[in-house]
Amino acid sequence: MIDWMSYLSVVSTLGFVVFFAVGPGSIPWMITAELFSQGPRPSAMAIAVLVNWMANFVVGIGFPSMKAELENYTFLPFSVFLAIFWIFTYKKVPETKNKTFEEICALFRHGNGSDDESLHRQSDSTADIEISPRNAAAEHSKQQ
Repeated sequence: MIDWMSYLSVVSTLGFVVFFAVGPGSIPWMITAELFSQGPRPSAMAIAVLVNWMANFVVGIGFPSMKAELENYTFLPFSVFLAIFWIFTYKKVPETKNKTFEEICALFRHGNGSDDESLHRQSDSTADIEISPRNAAAEHSKQQ
C-alpha cells in the first residue's frame, strides 16, 4: 500500500517545478536578453545556457557526497551561495523595466548598477533625438 505522503511528495515536487518555471526560473533568460544588443545576444544566450547547465551538472554530481558529509546540514552551502548571489543582484544588477538598451548600458557604465537620477536626465535628453531618413531630409531642407 502506498501511503499519502508519497503522493504529496510527487505533487509538491511537480508544483515547485511548475511555479519555479513560470516565476523566478525565467528571470536569468529575460535579464540576459535585455542586457545585450541584437549582435551579441545569441552568443550571450548560448553562454548563459552553458553556465546554467554546467552549474546544474556540478550540483547534481556534488550533491550525493555533500549529503554524505553534511547530512542534515546539506542546505547550508546552498543558502550561503543564495545569500551571496542575492546581495550581488541587489547591489549590481539594475532594474530594466521600461528602459531602453542604451539606458541599461548607461546604468552599467555608471559602475554600480544603481538607478541614478542623473542617468535618467541624460537619457531623457538624448531619447528625444531620433535620426531617420525622413528627419534627416527635413533637417537638410530647413538648412537650405
